[in-house]
Amino acid sequence: MRSSFFLGEALGSMRRNWVMAIAAVITVFISTAILGGVLVARYNLDQGATSLKNRVLIEVFIKDEATPEQVQALELKIKGIPEVKTYTYISKEQALERFRKKFSDKIVENLTTNPLPASYEIQVRDANEVDKVARQFFDDPTVDNDPGTHNGVKYAAETVRKMLGTLNLIEKGMWVLTGIFALAAILLISTTVRLSIFARRREVEIMRLVGATNWFIRWPFVLEGFITGLVGAVVAAGFVWVSNWALSNWLRGSDINFIDLRVYPMWLRAGATWPVGLMITLAVIGALLGAAGSLFALRRYLKT
Repeated sequence: MRSSFFLGEALGSMRRNWVMAIAAVITVFISTAILGGVLVARYNLDQGATSLKNRVLIEVFIKDEATPEQVQALELKIKGIPEVKTYTYISKEQALERFRKKFSDKIVENLTTNPLPASYEIQVRDANEVDKVARQFFDDPTVDNDPGTHNGVKYAAETVRKMLGTLNLIEKGMWVLTGIFALAAILLISTTVRLSIFARRREVEIMRLVGATNWFIRWPFVLEGFITGLVGAVVAAGFVWVSNWALSNWLRGSDINFIDLRVYPMWLRAGATWPVGLMITLAVIGALLGAAGSLFALRRYLKT
């Protein structure tokens, strides 16, 4: 069969030109390892962004003189806002207990009355909607706003805006970095394969002279690029995953264990479409880059 012939030719070529084959594997390894590092960084940034966004809370303080009916109406209002993910009612007693745990019993013991108001803690579905949700309580008569102010509604508005801006900038930067290294990988692989083809240019010319079609000549080289790309990418995936796992474990056992570095899944990420696990993603990218590099390098020698 032709497929076995092409595969045999590709493997035979790799054995004869093992120095070039190793150079191609190393090139793919470096390129895909860098891409793998970018994937791990983006994965942890996404996890960190989700964690930060989940901590964005709006505190709505209730007037002490508010009636149970007014409080119930406020809760129904909160419940009816589509952007609200969850909400929690904090009574005056619970607020005082939190204050006691955060500061000291001595301060609480000196209080003759409980000065802390009841409140609702609101978590939004999307941190970008925090301003929109908070504004709906600025003029609510049940909310403990001083006249002419909105101080009965507390949330870190400026902090949220800066956080979202920084995360968006970092995410765009990571996409640009991924694109740059993908382009660099194609160019490096193409250059390495071109050197291999240059060393065998007479073999290509002879095959053309005896009537071989361009695709008949191409397939062994394409398979060679595919195999070298696949091997280099598989090794890179293992290297990146082990490095990610080792660094994550080291950080957890060190003095800087406040950094929660997560390990990128080797095979499949839950709920992910693309990219998936490191092995599958890098193997596909490496194999395709290797084949594409071979095709690109062959154009010069197979012009009609």
